Amino acid sequence: MSTSPIPSAYRFLFTTIEPLLATVGAVQAFFFPQLLLSATTPTVPYSPALSPLLTQMTGTWLMLAFHDFVTLRSDAHRHDVRVWRHTLAASAISDIFYTASLVQSMSPARFFNPLRWDAVTAAAVITTVTPFLGKLFFFAGVGLPRTNTAGKRDEKKTR
Repeated sequence: MSTSPIPSAYRFLFTTIEPLLATVGAVQAFFFPQLLLSATTPTVPYSPALSPLLTQMTGTWLMLAFHDFVTLRSDAHRHDVRVWRHTLAASAISDIFYTASLVQSMSPARFFNPLRWDAVTAAAVITTVTPFLGKLFFFAGVGLPRTNTAGKRDEKKTR
C-alpha cells in the first residue's frame, strides 16, 4: 500500500470537517434561514423574498460538501494532488466571497478585531476562515511532497 501524498491533517479538514460545516450551513439556509442570517449577516433582516437566494446557497454548499466528502475520498482521486487542488480551488473561491459577505455585514473594524466578536460571530468567522487558511497552506504546498513538475513537462516535450 502506497503512502498518500495528502497529509492526514488536510484529509481530516477537507473530507470530514469542511463537508460537515457546509452541510450544517445548507440545512440552516434551507430550514432555518433566520438563524443563519442573524449569525452571519445580522445587518440583513430576514424576508421571505430572500428564500430563492438562500435555496441557491443551500445547493452551492451541498455541492461543495459533496465534492469534499465524495470526490476527495473516491478511490480514483484520494491520492491525486491535482484533483485536490482543483476541488479546493472551487471551494476557496466560495470562501473568498462568503468571507467578503461577512466583512460587508460586520464591517472590517469588527471582522478583524476578535475582541469585538460575540460567540455567534466567532463561530461564523472561525468556521469560515480556518478551512480557507487550510486551503491556502495546501496551495502553497505546506506538508505536501515536493515534485519536479518542470522536469516532467520537459520529458513530455522531448518524446
